[in-house]
Amino acid sequence: MEIQDDVTKTSIIPALKTDHSAITLTLNSIERQLFGPSYWEFNSSLLDDAAYVHLNTSKYPEWLDEFNGVNDKRILWDLIKYRIRQVLIKYSKEKARERRNRLAETEQKIKECGFLCNIDPSEENLNDLDAAKYEYEPLYDYIVQGSIVRSRINC
Repeated sequence: MEIQDDVTKTSIIPALKTDHSAITLTLNSIERQLFGPSYWEFNSSLLDDAAYVHLNTSKYPEWLDEFNGVNDKRILWDLIKYRIRQVLIKYSKEKARERRNRLAETEQKIKECGFLCNIDPSEENLNDLDAAKYEYEPLYDYIVQGSIVRSRINC
């Protein structure tokens, strides 16, 4: 089967620890897929995020005041979990958007530095390329860690 008609965009992205670059294809048939509400799971790595923990602990008294008329502790617990989930989803989406933007900016910087190195492989251009790759590596490692967690691989 040929996919040539389904390819809408191609690009070359930087790859770490190699002198080759990766090629990405965007397929239009994937974009036509309808997505609905999906299964949600708590991302426990956010418990290590001090800003998220502070956000929840600062909102907890507000939630207790909001639900002060609820006498059943089980219902109160479910309502508080619901509020935690709302805050978590909003916070996670914002963090993911920031991470994607930083990743895209860093990839663009690597492309530009790589282009400059191809034209003029001076010491300054090579240092700029190395610095951009150094900045890109932890961002890419985060993506790899997420893939490892989702695949349930034990490392």
